[in-house]
Amino acid sequence: MLLHTRKDVKTISQESWKYKVFHDFEAIVTDPGKAFPCTLGVAGFAADQLRFAFIEHDVMSATAAEQLAATLQTFVPSARSFGKNTSLVVFFTESRDIGTERYKDIFWSLLNKLHALDARPWPATIPRNSNDKDWEFSFAGEPIFVVCNTPSHKARMSRYASTFMITFQPRWVFDGVIGTNAPNSDKIKREIRRRLHIFDSIPPSPDLGAYGDSDNREWKQYFLGDDNKLKEECCPFHHHSSAQRPTVQKTSLVKLPIAIQSLLPPTGSVEVQVDTPFRTHTLHQHKTDETLHIVQGEIHFQLDGATIRCKAGDRLLLPANTPHASTAGEDGCLYVIATRLVPERSVQSKETEAEHV
Repeated sequence: MLLHTRKDVKTISQESWKYKVFHDFEAIVTDPGKAFPCTLGVAGFAADQLRFAFIEHDVMSATAAEQLAATLQTFVPSARSFGKNTSLVVFFTESRDIGTERYKDIFWSLLNKLHALDARPWPATIPRNSNDKDWEFSFAGEPIFVVCNTPSHKARMSRYASTFMITFQPRWVFDGVIGTNAPNSDKIKREIRRRLHIFDSIPPSPDLGAYGDSDNREWKQYFLGDDNKLKEECCPFHHHSSAQRPTVQKTSLVKLPIAIQSLLPPTGSVEVQVDTPFRTHTLHQHKTDETLHIVQGEIHFQLDGATIRCKAGDRLLLPANTPHASTAGEDGCLYVIATRLVPERSVQSKETEAEHV
């Protein structure tokens, strides 16, 4: 079972990590002495309209992203039948206090993987530019507001959870409630901010805003830090499009430990692969982005009918669903693989140029 109701979770063994993290969540949302700021979430929990999911795999693994995608694919088509205040709350096993910045990297990495696994087209009504006031993350054709909670939030307790947790709230939940055309929008926003002042030990984030307002950027609200320091940053969300092309970067990284370190995510792993001389991988494609960093030898990639020769120090950024084949050189090839796009910041990317061999 991918989706659980509140009543379902109550039947799980009390010794299970699932029961414990849910119990922690319930205690926060229902605390009578300290009203939780998200009024719609509280109403949805009380009416048993929320749905819960638990992912036991390493949060940075491809398996975790695939399970999350499958869970959302199950939730989205049925969401309206769950009630007007529904949301999907997903708990992960990661519960270490590793700092909000590392959790922020994990969150955006996972959201990008989720986007890469989405089989449905991006909604025509939602801009692809995340700095547009009408942008919203979307999955399975549904615009969704996303909220991340972590064990490392200490001052902004409204974003605290005993484990890494992501909530997916369909955009339509806010229709007629909060927004430019909602009659009681200002009243509800004032109540939420009043609760935030009580719940958190710091003032509400300056990044909070209302969807559709000219100065609002939805993505900034997905992961709020544990302070109110203004930071100049670009949106970490990378929109995939059919126009994306593989790129090759020339780097000076030819030592295995350094190459591995440059590709490692905040939490997770990379793969080190050895291809024997002239080893061939026939035409195939992957559901997720990949970065391949060549450490020793050569490898020839076949892309769009052309052959790209990569040697030690080269880094190939391969967008998801790119058909490709490869053949190792005469001395074989040693390379590192990461399941995400990791450009080397010290060099400039350029589109791959076909080199016929």
